[in-house]
Amino acid sequence: MPGTVRVDPVALEAAAADLDAAAARLQANLTAASLPIQTLPSGSEEVSLLANRFFRNSASTFAPAAAEAIGELIETAAALRAQAAAYRDVDFEHGRALEL
Repeated sequence: MPGTVRVDPVALEAAAADLDAAAARLQANLTAASLPIQTLPSGSEEVSLLANRFFRNSASTFAPAAAEAIGELIETAAALRAQAAAYRDVDFEHGRALEL
């Protein structure tokens, strides 16, 4: 039917669970990779030192960005759960109104 939106709260909760799982995997990988991405220069010449500075700079920006992504995934999952609950509440109230 045109102009109608069908929302399945179960699908919203499943999507929220998937987002939480993705956040947990990202957090586990971030924790596992935090030490290995801190490199030491392979030598004392200019190229090695510049390459090391580049990698350290990349590593220092990667961890905060990944942590922010984890937070966004968790917040989005919470929003989906809240929407699922709201749709269930509205359906319940509409169902009660029909019974009266």
